[in-house]
Amino acid sequence: MRYVVLVFLIACVGGREDRPAEQVPAEYHAVAKSPGHVGHVGKVACAECHGERGFDKPPADLCERCHAEVRPAIHHAPEGPSCRSCHAFGADDKPMCMQCHDAPQSGHAAVGAHADQPCGDCHKAHASPSLAPKPCSACHADESTKHAGTRGCLDCHSMHESARGADQGCMRCHAKQPAKLHIDERALTAGHSKCTGCHQPHRFAITEVATCTTCHQNQPELAPAKHGNCTTCHDPHDDAPRACTSCHQKEVAHANGDCKGCHPPHARALAADQKAVACTTCHANEHHATAPCLACHQAHGGKPQLASIACANCHRGQAETTQQTGHAACATCHTAHGPVPLAGCTTCHADHARTTASTSHADCTSCHRGGIHDPKAPPLACATCHGAQASSAPAGHTKCEGCHDAHAPKQPARACSSCHADKPATEHGKAIAGCTACHRPHGPNGTASPPACTTCHAQTSLPGLHRVTKHSPCASCHSAHEAKPRSDRATCLACHQDRIGHEPKATSCAGCHPFKR
Repeated sequence: MRYVVLVFLIACVGGREDRPAEQVPAEYHAVAKSPGHVGHVGKVACAECHGERGFDKPPADLCERCHAEVRPAIHHAPEGPSCRSCHAFGADDKPMCMQCHDAPQSGHAAVGAHADQPCGDCHKAHASPSLAPKPCSACHADESTKHAGTRGCLDCHSMHESARGADQGCMRCHAKQPAKLHIDERALTAGHSKCTGCHQPHRFAITEVATCTTCHQNQPELAPAKHGNCTTCHDPHDDAPRACTSCHQKEVAHANGDCKGCHPPHARALAADQKAVACTTCHANEHHATAPCLACHQAHGGKPQLASIACANCHRGQAETTQQTGHAACATCHTAHGPVPLAGCTTCHADHARTTASTSHADCTSCHRGGIHDPKAPPLACATCHGAQASSAPAGHTKCEGCHDAHAPKQPARACSSCHADKPATEHGKAIAGCTACHRPHGPNGTASPPACTTCHAQTSLPGLHRVTKHSPCASCHSAHEAKPRSDRATCLACHQDRIGHEPKATSCAGCHPFKR
């Protein structure tokens, strides 16, 4: 092995035999196959570049000693790179140009596309003009150029564009186009991030555009018969869907909201024949029995129907029986979403609730069986509960309300004088403790019939002729409610017929026959 290396070195240095093998740098074997060495070894003696002293790094102007006539059109500047910057003599096997142009250089972008192609196919480093590109069709003969303009492929592409460079080029051009060809930045969204997502490169005919279902498979649609085509609502080049009102101009959005709040166009939860989500999706409070919301509400009317009209639609009987009464407005007692009456009769009739509290009349429906929906119906007769009183009431006292107030049962009955105003002024009215001493308005308590006069007026204690036995029927001369007892001649002669001729001119017998002392 030592002999082989020695022979090789002798050849390299032009036949010099005084170069021992140990002077050959170890890295020589790594760089020997570099483009620069391959082009010089065997053609130029090593010493021509490395000198007599060994393998020191050659000076910067070394190349010009042999290649003085070469003046590169590219990179030719005093401060530019040296020949060895492009003509590699080192161990780096990276393509020469890409040692620098894989990053931006002096205003030129980093090489992206074509980085794996020989740069010399388009760039002539030592010729003028230095740029002599091949036509794109030389390599891309199969690509359609129907979309190209005056510059051909370069209308969309740049030679060294980065990834998605052509996509960005679409926007630059179409933002300036009129009418249907005008496409601006609204076309690029999170879902449509690049034009080539739908438009295959070099295939731009409408028939070649990818269908929506390419990405949006199994997308349910609201009312497929009308909305079956995605482009009915979606412009592929505009992220925002068309407003529902562009077709549904007569409908008013519910509560000034978005139509999609009730009509999700792609909701999987809706049944095939269902056009909107349930009202309870948003309105979870108690609703009116089993009536559907739309029986009272207009979904596109903005506001519900008037409550009185809506109630009558279903509750016609109640609406008729409450007409022209204080119960005609349903909302006085009911709320639409809680049809049970709010606070009962006491909401309006608080005074009656107060006066009937803790009595058998406290429950309004115990008398008013028509309830709140038939306030004109007559209440139950008092005899329904007060049968004993009704059956024992004397003539003239059969109407209970003449003495009693049904809404104030704890108050005393009206005084007898409210009807019998003349009776308190009589002798009995002044002498005894009220009418109830002799009368009762009805049973079961009190005196069933007026007691005998002797209950209070014992005959033995009365003065004058009261003690005569034949005068014991008090009613013969007295009436309980008369102001004074009768003492005229006619009253006495009713019993004493044999005295008709006795003192015929006398008008009163009591003048001579006293009943008082």
